[in-house]
Amino acid sequence: MIVRAEHLPESWIGYYTSLLYAAAIIGSVGTARLLSSFSVRFVQLGALVATALGTVLFCQLAQGLLPVLAACAGIVLMGVAYGVTVPSGSLALAQCYSPRAQPVVVSVRQTGVPVGTALVALIAPLMAQHFGWQSLMVPVLVALAGAFVLSLPGLRPFAAVAANPPQRQHVLAALRSALAIKPTRRLALVSGAYGVNQAALTTYLVPSLVWLHGLSVGKSAGYLAMATIAGAAARIVFGITTTRFGRAGLHLGLIGVVSGLAWFLLLWPMPSPLRLTIASVLLGMTAMGWNGILLAEMALAAPAGQTTEAVAAGTSFAYFGVLVAPLIYVLLDQALASRTAAIAGLAVLAVLAGAGLLRTGARGHGIRL
Repeated sequence: MIVRAEHLPESWIGYYTSLLYAAAIIGSVGTARLLSSFSVRFVQLGALVATALGTVLFCQLAQGLLPVLAACAGIVLMGVAYGVTVPSGSLALAQCYSPRAQPVVVSVRQTGVPVGTALVALIAPLMAQHFGWQSLMVPVLVALAGAFVLSLPGLRPFAAVAANPPQRQHVLAALRSALAIKPTRRLALVSGAYGVNQAALTTYLVPSLVWLHGLSVGKSAGYLAMATIAGAAARIVFGITTTRFGRAGLHLGLIGVVSGLAWFLLLWPMPSPLRLTIASVLLGMTAMGWNGILLAEMALAAPAGQTTEAVAAGTSFAYFGVLVAPLIYVLLDQALASRTAAIAGLAVLAVLAGAGLLRTGARGHGIRL
């Protein structure tokens, strides 16, 4: 929509997305270093301000070197802000809630992504059609200002640096320290595989329904909306069931396996509306529902004082999965000469990761590794 309005190459969509998630990885692994110097409150509110500034810069996008550079700078700011928000927020939640409550509170927080995606899908086309795509800056800035004001009282207890601030270290050293521990290392790898699967859903569900089954873009987008809503609900449901019954490893393992079944139902020829509806709901629940409970498990599995590093590792691998998913798809499509096989290849990673977790088994809130 944006690149078409500005007469820019469509390939730039992928470039901008990759730049955003590359910046998010840098922000995520650098969060521990930030928190060694600044308070959680400062980092969280600063991320909102950086997102607002990034939005303004991105809205300068047009043909020409300077507008493109300004848009890229805006994307980097938004990406870094996105990257630091989750680990620093997890540190705050870890200090406010018991380990037993972590899965549900983190899952509720993570519903912001699918809910925000659904709101953008509803609002963006109408505003862009009637007022131009730059008009989208207005509701975004209003929402950021509202979030800033509403966050002030909630973040007041974190105005001082945390009682046990992360040790100041190089960003790569922070990542290595988290990955040196087997439970967090395995969960980080699962996060990467599930990140690829989530990117496959958000990027290729609509095109695959158009290419493979001849559906219109409108109908295909409707199934994506179903998946997104199901994903938001699943994050809360999985958080509640994990908090109530434990066995997060079993939850995460089944998520990967069932996700493969959902893709099978979607890609199989001669679809029916009922089958596509069931498959879309299952895919949304699995490909988008894993995030909260996995990040909570990362925090619980981390040694004392390394919550931020562990969650940063999990989010970084998830962002990396989103980053490389289009590349994997292109390589598989070229090698196999089949779009269906390429999409199935992305889903296989999640199935293998889920099967691996089921094989190791689950015990209580932790995963037996």
